[in-house]
Amino acid sequence: MFHGGGKSESIDIGTLDAFFEALEHYGEGDLMRMSAAWRAVSAQDHEDAWTVVRTTGARDGFSKEIDGIRDRALTWASRGSDVFPYTLEDSVAWAQVKRDAAEAIVDVALAMGLGNRFDAKTRETLLASWDGRLPDAE
Repeated sequence: MFHGGGKSESIDIGTLDAFFEALEHYGEGDLMRMSAAWRAVSAQDHEDAWTVVRTTGARDGFSKEIDGIRDRALTWASRGSDVFPYTLEDSVAWAQVKRDAAEAIVDVALAMGLGNRFDAKTRETLLASWDGRLPDAE
């Protein structure tokens, strides 16, 4: 998994960490909006973006980083929450909302961590579900 500040040659770790920190402040409504925005993008656009992600990763040798970011995002979406009030009662509904947002979280995490390697259309598709809020911006 990728944690820590700074910027490696392949991954913008600082931006990626800021994204996951922002998610820690999201509630059900935020994640439901994120999931709905992801679903509003056509299946073909998602498929095209992921084709670019995979081919660029294979061509430039960062497929392992793509898999690591994806794993980190899916882990976040499947674990319990640190968000109050969900820490007191980690409800089934909250867990489902997080799982439903997993695809959106993966896409945004990839754009945050590796977006500078993708064309504008791919980056726009990956970021379609993100409202741009990061902890420092609030």
